[in-house]
Parts: sequence; structure tokens; C-alpha cells
Amino acid sequence: MRRHATGARDGQPELAFYPSRQKDRHAMTTLSAFSDLVRSYVADYLDFYPTLGTRLGLHLYDGRTEDYTRPAIDHWLRTLTQWERRLAGLPRESLSAAEQHDAALLETAIAHERFAWEHLRDHERNPLWGNDSLDVTPYLKRNYAPLHERLRALASHLEHVPGYLEQLRGHLQPSLARPLLTTALEIYQGYLAFLTDTLPVEIARTDDASVRRRAAAAAERAVEALRGHLDYLDAARARTTDAFAIGEELCREMLRTREMVDVPLDRLLALGDAELARLHDDVRATAAHLAPGADPRQVIARLGQDHPPAERLLEETRALLEDLRRFLIDRAIVTLPDEERPRVDQTPPFARWAFAMMDTAGPFETTATESYYYITLPDPTWAPEQRAQRLTKFDYATLKAVSVHEAYPGHFVHVLYGVNRAPSVAARVFTAYSFVEGWAHYCEEMMLEAGIDPSPRFRLACLSEALVRVVRYLVAIRMHAGGIPLDEAARMFREQAFMEPITAEKEAVRGTFDPGYLNYTLGEFLLRRLRDDYRAERGAAFSLREFHDRLIALGAPPFPLARRALLATPGDRLL
Repeated sequence: MRRHATGARDGQPELAFYPSRQKDRHAMTTLSAFSDLVRSYVADYLDFYPTLGTRLGLHLYDGRTEDYTRPAIDHWLRTLTQWERRLAGLPRESLSAAEQHDAALLETAIAHERFAWEHLRDHERNPLWGNDSLDVTPYLKRNYAPLHERLRALASHLEHVPGYLEQLRGHLQPSLARPLLTTALEIYQGYLAFLTDTLPVEIARTDDASVRRRAAAAAERAVEALRGHLDYLDAARARTTDAFAIGEELCREMLRTREMVDVPLDRLLALGDAELARLHDDVRATAAHLAPGADPRQVIARLGQDHPPAERLLEETRALLEDLRRFLIDRAIVTLPDEERPRVDQTPPFARWAFAMMDTAGPFETTATESYYYITLPDPTWAPEQRAQRLTKFDYATLKAVSVHEAYPGHFVHVLYGVNRAPSVAARVFTAYSFVEGWAHYCEEMMLEAGIDPSPRFRLACLSEALVRVVRYLVAIRMHAGGIPLDEAARMFREQAFMEPITAEKEAVRGTFDPGYLNYTLGEFLLRRLRDDYRAERGAAFSLREFHDRLIALGAPPFPLARRALLATPGDRLL
């Protein structure tokens, strides 16, 4: 999923996003003064993270990569200190409720920045850190400008890559965790393959010879730098360790600063274990409806045999999305204020790593605002058995569950009608992992409860997805705070989520460098509790559509802020 924001929606130039640098940004006497303060922090933030600015749709950042030299990092930390002081000095009593919400959103964003740089220090321990700045596909995926202009920016971006990779290496510790290093090698090999195999085809599409030459030369230098980076990482294999865990203290601080969740980990584990038991009971009962006496693992595997043929997959997905959309309207699930729809298409060659994904425009994008729901069809050059195996990922039940998560009413609805239209710049830029993924995961069970498909097959597909996410939740806490090894985490995915060994291993490895993947289930827990409390306050006046509309209109803030915005008495208990 991609993030969104505001900017030049009224036809103004993108620089209108920023406040005048001549204004007294400490004055908090008017709404515009507070708005300028928020925009000033966002400007500082995106100056430090320009590739994020490009992904958000602010193309004045095109052609840049981050500066992660030590002086630049030190300057950023000093900037954070200045902002902490400015926010601490705000006359809160003079701010509206919406302004107080945004001030808290900025404080949380700043707290997490400081935690990431000064305590977690992924730039020193994780060779994966910062790799996303090598992704130049945003220049290719959307026609926000003529091709030659986008390729010129792409060339400028690639010209920074050699120095950027040198910066990343300069921060890394001599000894790195084995699963993190192995994954980093795989990812950088993927970038290398893209630059050598796919990008030349894209560059050749422009008629501008000077741009072609510049982009090709920049790509060649980036390839050389990538090969050197891969050599460096490969040599580090001799010094790897198994020590990937961040520890209990950092695990709790990660949740406190990013999600505003300050709950003892033992309490979180107890909730996860109870959810796992509930899901297992439901899986066994549902599987018994389909095949009495059969192993649930085998019943789940059989779902993959019932899928559309490859030549009809896109067409059937389009029809499925229309059915889901109509259900949302007919059952008053959430308001869809216009006729905009995602375009269902084949995944571009440079993004075939996912079998299905939603790609929405950034919130400040004003030209190429369309959304794409990409489906990765079997490669026609594959062997027949490999093509057949790919199609098992698109069985009818799972395709519907995934489309609920990605499109209706999951990420597409949330981003288009929530994050992208949120009432402030801060809400469009700063999003909580637990809200973004918690909403999409919640939608699966909510739509099941609403009656989108009463068949045991669909229920089993949704339960299978939920099992993976609750095991992620448990594994993340137990690996990083409880010390269980990687092979034990992989075993949990095999035995508790019924995954095949290779897939289980990949899920466990992801947890070594992304402990935040517990947020799918954590976010669902938090959202369910918020809905229950909202229902209790509203009583007979409760409306599911009103709740969903008000919730996603906030953007994707940490759930404690959502509770303050929606509940008369938010209380201190989140779960």
C-alpha cells in the first residue's frame, strides 16, 4: 500500500504545500499559524526523507536520495530536538480538538524518529535498512509527467546510488545477524536484476536521446556500485551471528513510540494465545463442514484447486470487486462518495514479487491519481506445472478474502477515502502500522460477519489468513522479547498456521527484521475494542457505516488518538 497527503489539489503549484519561511512559525494565534507549523515539520521531515516525498506525490523531491552521512544524521537529531521544544511550548488550551490531535500525531512521529535513530539503531545492525531508497519504480509506474522528464529524474536518482550505498556500509557493524544478511543479499540481487534486465527496456521507450544516454550511464554506474555492495555483504557472511532480537525493552518502546501502545508484553501474549485457540477451534469446525474427519491442513490445501483459468483471472477479479463494492453499498458498511474504482491489471514486470497488491497514488499526487490492483499471472515461459501452482494462489475463496483486504473495504477504500482525504497534512503523511494493516485485517472478519459469503470455503480462507497473522504476532514478541530461535518460529508457522515449510521459513525470517508485523493482529484487537466501546456509547443509535466513516476519515493515527477523537470517554484501557 502507498501513503497519501494534500498539496496542490486546487491547481496550485506543489510548493504551495509549504509555509512561507519568512513567517513567525512560533505564533499559534490562528488556524493558519498552526497549519503552517505542521507543514513546516513535514517540510523538514521530507527534506530528510526525499524518496518518501516522491512516493507521496510531491515531485519536487524527484531525483534525490537520502543523505545519511553522520553530519546529516546529527543535524536531523538536532532538528528533532528543536521540534520537541516547539511542540512542548504550544498553548494547548488555545488549540482546537483537531489541532490537538495533529499536535499529538507530530509528537508521536518525532518520538518514533528519535527511538529509531538513537535506540533501535537499525542503520547499524540491519543490512536491509535503507534499501527502499534504491526503488526507482515510482518514476515508471505512474504517468505523472512525460516519460523523458520522469527518466531524467530517475537518472538523477541513480547518480546518487554509489554514494548512498557507501553511506549505508559506513554505518554497519562488522558482525551482522545471519537471517538479516541473507535477506539483504536476496533483495539487493533483486535490485541488480531490475537494473540490468528490466530498466534498459524502460529507458529505450523515450525518444529523447540525451535522456536515454544519461539514464543508461547512471544505471551502469549504479549496477557497478550494487555489485560492490553485494561483494561487501557477501564477505560479511564469515562474521554473522544468530543475534537478531532487539530485546524486550526495545520491543515495548517500539510499540509505545510508534503505536502509542504501552501494554505489558505478557498481556499481549495472553491475548494472542487466546486468539490462536479461538481460530483453531473455528478452523476445525469449518473444515469439518467441508470434509468430516479430514486434517484441516489438507482441507485448506484443497481450496487451491478451485480457481479461475489464467485467461479469465483479471476479468473475474474485476467482477468480484464490483460485487464487493455493491455489497458495501447495499449493506451500509461504509460510504463510497464517488464512482472511482481501482484498475485491475497484470503486475508490471518490475513488481512481480507479489502475487496481488494494491497500488494507490500518493496523497499529494494531482495528475496520475488512479489506483491499480495488480494480479501476478503465471509467466507464459514457465513450465506447465509451475503455471498451475501459481494459479492455486488464486482460488475463488482466497481471491475474495485477499480482495476484501486489499480493495473493498480494505486498503483501497481506506487510502482513497480516508488517508488521502484526511483533514490535515499531518494525517495524510503520518500513519500507524497498526491502523493501516489492522483496518485491512479487521475488514476480512467484519465482512464475514456481515454475510458477504456464508460458504465454509470463504470462512476457511479468511481463517487461514487470520492464523498467519496471529502467529506473526506471537512470533514477533517471542523472538524479539522472549528469545526463541528462528527455527522455533518457523515451526510455529508450520504447526499453528498450517504453512508449507518454505513459506513458513520465509514468514519467520521476515519477523527477524520486521518485528512490527505483529501489528496486523494488534491493530485488529485495538479496532475491535474501539468498535465495542463506540457501540456501547452510542447504544441504539450505533451505525456501523457511521463508525467506519468517522474512523477512516481520521487517516490512520495510532489507536489511542482515534479513541480520543471518537469516544466521549476514551479511557486508558486499549485492549
